[in-house]
Formats: sequence, C-alpha cells, structure tokens
Amino acid sequence: MQIVIVLFFLVYSANAFPQPGTAAKMFRGNQQHDAIISSPGNRVYDTRGWQFFAGGPVRSTPLIDNNSIYFGTTRGDFFAIDKHSGKIRWQTNTGYPINSSAASRLDKTFFTDGSQTVYCLDKSTGKKLWDFKMGDKIDYPWRFDYYYSSPVLFDNKVFVGSDDGHLYNLNQLDGKLNWKFKAKGIVRSTAAVWNGLVFFGDTEGIFYAVDLKTGKEKWIFKVNGEPMNLEDFGFDRKAILGAPVIHDNKIIFGARDGFLYCLDGNGKQLWIVDHQVSWIISTVAVNDSFVVTGTSDGRFVQAVNLNTGKEIWKFRPNTLFWSSPLIVDGKVYAGGFDGVLYCLDLKTGHRISQFCAGDKIMSSPVWDDNRLFFGSDDGNLYALTGHEDNRFTKEGLQRYVYHEPDAKTYFRNGSDLRIKSLLVNCGYKSVEVDTMITLMSQPACNNVVIVLASAYIPAAVLENGTSSLMRKFLDAGGRIVLPGSNPMIFRVDEKTKQPVAFNVPQADSVLGINYGPNDTRAMMGQFTCFSTIEGKQFGLPEFWNASGYLNPGQVNIVLGVSETGEVSAFTKNFKNGGRFVQFYVHPDLPQNLDAIIKLAEWRLN
Repeated sequence: MQIVIVLFFLVYSANAFPQPGTAAKMFRGNQQHDAIISSPGNRVYDTRGWQFFAGGPVRSTPLIDNNSIYFGTTRGDFFAIDKHSGKIRWQTNTGYPINSSAASRLDKTFFTDGSQTVYCLDKSTGKKLWDFKMGDKIDYPWRFDYYYSSPVLFDNKVFVGSDDGHLYNLNQLDGKLNWKFKAKGIVRSTAAVWNGLVFFGDTEGIFYAVDLKTGKEKWIFKVNGEPMNLEDFGFDRKAILGAPVIHDNKIIFGARDGFLYCLDGNGKQLWIVDHQVSWIISTVAVNDSFVVTGTSDGRFVQAVNLNTGKEIWKFRPNTLFWSSPLIVDGKVYAGGFDGVLYCLDLKTGHRISQFCAGDKIMSSPVWDDNRLFFGSDDGNLYALTGHEDNRFTKEGLQRYVYHEPDAKTYFRNGSDLRIKSLLVNCGYKSVEVDTMITLMSQPACNNVVIVLASAYIPAAVLENGTSSLMRKFLDAGGRIVLPGSNPMIFRVDEKTKQPVAFNVPQADSVLGINYGPNDTRAMMGQFTCFSTIEGKQFGLPEFWNASGYLNPGQVNIVLGVSETGEVSAFTKNFKNGGRFVQFYVHPDLPQNLDAIIKLAEWRLN
C-alpha cells in the first residue's frame, strides 16, 4: 500500500508541477500576449552590455529560452546565440526574410519566413525537424507590412497566419495540418488563444474568433475602416497587423484605420480610442489598469485605462512607433524609427532615459534575467543592463539651457543647436545671458540646473574667480553641465565668440581645478578617452577624442579617462550639493545626448 501511495505521489507531482523547459515560450510570453514581468529591484535598462552584429536588419522580436536567444533577420539568417555573451551557438539561412518572432517548446523552436514556410528546428543544433509550406501569396499592394504572423503554441499545436489568407493549425510534433481557416484578407496578425477560441485580424479590417478545435468561425468584428475604399485615401486604412492582447476578459488590438479597440469575449465593443488616422501596428502592453501602445504617423506612445479607454498620458518624441512596447518595473520601453529605445514612467509617461541604436527599431524589446534585449535595423541585437533609478528626486527642479548661436569654442555646423532643441523638447527653458545672471544670483540654487549647450560661458559670470557668479552659483547648490571642452582655459573674444589666447589659470580660480601651465602643455594633445563604469551608466559613449586632462584627485566622480589614465570627463562637488559636470559630445556629430539629461537631472553620488 505504501508503494502505491508513493507511486501515486510521484505521478501526481509530475503532472501537477511543470517541469523545467516544458513551458511554451513565444511572443509576449504566452498565448494571450499579456504576460506580466516581475523583476528584482527598481532598475533602468539603458546601458549596453553587449551587441551582436547579425549582418542584416533585425526586425523580429527575440525569443529567450533558458540561456539562448533565437531571432531572424531580413537577410534570411536565423540565429541561436548565448544569452550572457552574445556568442553564436548556431546559425542557419532560409534565403527569405525572417520577420516573425520565434516560439519554442521542449526541444523545438518554430518560426516562419517570407517564402510562406513554417519551420521547426532542433533548439540545440539548428537541425531542421520539419517544415510546412503554406499557400501562394495573395497580392497586397498596400503593404508597408514588415512583420509576419508569429507562431503561437498551445496544446501541442502551432497557430500561424499566412499571406495566402489562412490561419493554420499545425501539429507541433510533425507539422501535419489539423485545420486551416480562410479569412477575407491576408493574415499578418499573430493569433491569441483564450477560452477555447483563436483570435486574430486580417488586412481587410476583420477581426475573427475561431473555434480552437474545429477551426469554425464563432464571430467576427469589423473595424471602422473595413468598408472604406482605400483608393479614396491613397493608403491602407483597414489592416489589423498587430497581435490581440487578452487581459481581464478583454480583447485589445489596434488597426490601420487609426483606432484602438477593446472587445469582450463575444465580440461586443467595450471602448474605442481614436488615434486620428494614425496607424496602430504595435501590440499593446498591459499592466494593472494601464494599456500602452505606440502609433505611426501620430508619433506618440499612449497609455489608456484598461476599463474605460480614457487617456492617461501621451508621450510625443516626434518619431514613428511600430514595435511593441514592454512594461518592466513600472517603466515602459518603446523603440522608435529614430533608433531610440525610450524608457518612460508608466504612471506619468515622463521620459526617464533612453538608449540610441544605429538605425530604426522595429523589433520589440523583451526582458529576461536582468537584461533587456531588442534588435535594430542597424543589424545588431542589443543586450542592455540595468542600474538603479537615480533620477534627481527634488521637487520643483528648475531646468535651463543656455545657447550662444555664435559661439566658436567647441561645436561646429550647428551641432549645439541640436542639443538645445533636444533639451527644450524635454522641458528645459531656453535662457539668455541676463536670465542666467539672475538665476546665478539667487541665494539658494540647489534646485537649479543649467546646461551650457554651446560649450560657451559669457565673461560676465566668470569675472572675479572664486567670487564670480559661476562659483557663487555652484556654492549655492546649483548644477552646471558642460557637454564639451572647458572654455574657461581660454580668453574668448566676446564679439567673435572664439578663443584668442590661453587663460588656463581662470579654470583654477573659478572651479579649483588645475589643467597645467598657461600654454599648449595644458592641452596635452588629442587622445582617445574611454568611459568608466559610472560614465556608461550615465549614457556616455564607449570612447571619444579629447584634450585637456586632470589628475583624479581634483574631481569627485571620474566619468572618463584618457588612454594614459588622466581624467577626461568628471563631476566636481561644491558647497551645498553644487556640481560642475564636464564630458564630451562629438563637436560635429553629436550622439549619446541622453547623457546630458542624466548628468543634469540624476543623482551624482
């Protein structure tokens, strides 16, 4: 009897508790696309850990399964790489673009490509186990549809849409057809499975609910754009390309007619959000009562209430969003056509941070094991590490940018204007010299930050050294951010706004830092400089060229060092929490501009 009980317990345990590696993994984590991410700590993922060059744009969303990452490229390569190092485990090529996201279960990984083929490969070796050829493509002249339907795994089945106008149900083991459902248009939408039904949309503006077992239609919902004659507009206003998300008995999806829809399980519309004709291609992210999505020509990321559809916030960085946002630790990560992965506060939509790739981001970010992964059209798959959310927490932080358009101290070809424009768009107030003098004359300045966008400082705030307005401002708790070489080491002609002679002792008298003798020895020459760990966390580039260095003992935080070990970028403390921050943005091709905001607004320990 005891043996029977033990055997029963073993059998029961094996069935009651999922075994490692048996759970299916797919786009958005599960077949409803509403997986919630729980990660340790309140972290911001914006620092490059590693990047892998794949040789072609990466538009598929990476799949993380145990220690491997699976993804495809528009060149037709499908990779398995190590999650920790970015090194290749194996690679195969189908000869056609792979813009679908992979799915995996047990020892198999599944994906589709532009040849209308579903592939099943061995996860460990990349060996093909089976493939399934779908039907011929239906002509679709209104394209701009770079994504393919991604496989969804459920109950030993593979559900995937096709350009032949069908949704397919295949057997995971051998790829044999169980059933296929004929839609009116082609099916680029990734299906969702819930409550015995399969949900997806097509390019003719019809959203379907199909019986999971039989493949028979249960109900349909037509979006507002479905009856439209597209020739009247000259662009698509029908297609449903994103995946539906099912959460709290609600089905949420967007369409190219510019509306975000929420239905109940019977296809009844619960609410609708108007994006003013702007395409909604991305799949929404849901967390608590927040529904977050990106939009195309409207150029914004938006959060609405799950129960009412009422807008909570809207973030407008002036770029298109086609990739799907991700929510981690109360933060939204959304990649844009400007090549920036934005990190936003979930509750307010305020920008927290960003990471710049080399080209547009159409791959959706995924989180796993304290890293954020996404692909870019620059051909790279990126792995970002996280760090503590170090935003400056003082209430009423006053943010200003001073720009001198005629300055010739560092920037060239209007590069400084780009810095000013970024800061103004992020809420910084542009000030003239008179206003800056007034700001620096306040008795308490510990909630004031001024960015010197042109790397130019007017003589009026430097006169009298330690008694100058600049020094008084720093000693009163103010923060100065200088994204270029220090103009204090020169005597600058106030009419031409360009250096005419050395004045190296001025930096010592105002800031208490000594660059060296009052001649070219203070410059030391142009050397390669490298960011420190602290510098990388503030968004500084891996390396840059600069001149003029300091001894580490003169500063408080070293952000970058030269190839010979001298300090190139730094922060220096003053009384009452005042800070002077200097680092280098490229004078002609300014990049990593997010570092300016972080060094202006984040805590500097």
